[in-house]
Amino acid sequence: MFNVELKEVHIGKAIKKRLDELDMTKTEFGRRIGVPQQHVNRIFERETMETKRLIKVCRALDFNFFALFCTFPTNVNAYLAAVALGDGDAQNNIGEAAILSQLEVLKVKLEEKQGTVTDLRDQIAGLKDNVEQLKSNLRDKDEIINLIRNK
Repeated sequence: MFNVELKEVHIGKAIKKRLDELDMTKTEFGRRIGVPQQHVNRIFERETMETKRLIKVCRALDFNFFALFCTFPTNVNAYLAAVALGDGDAQNNIGEAAILSQLEVLKVKLEEKQGTVTDLRDQIAGLKDNVEQLKSNLRDKDEIINLIRNK
């Protein structure tokens, strides 16, 4: 399993820091999250915040504050990566860059296969049209034979 390190975060200070990074006014921030400017200072003082409000703050400041609470390991267990990717050596650790590279390769292969599927569907539609044309030709031929017999 992943060893996730949980951290203590003073969410109000983190929000204030992000606001300063963006050089955003308290008034603009308050408008974006739907609170009066007077209440913004109280937000900066809060150590915790309810999830719904924090989601609004994340969207308003274009930042994932939830990520501040924990650190994930930078390497992924090779076995999990091998299972997810369908190949690989389960005895080694695969870094994020290697996994992203493999995912990009698989993405390209998937796009190629999707193009092949589209081409095959077009071919099937063309063959269906040919079958219908041949059926029509047979009906015409049967009518001609019936006309000749009746004469």
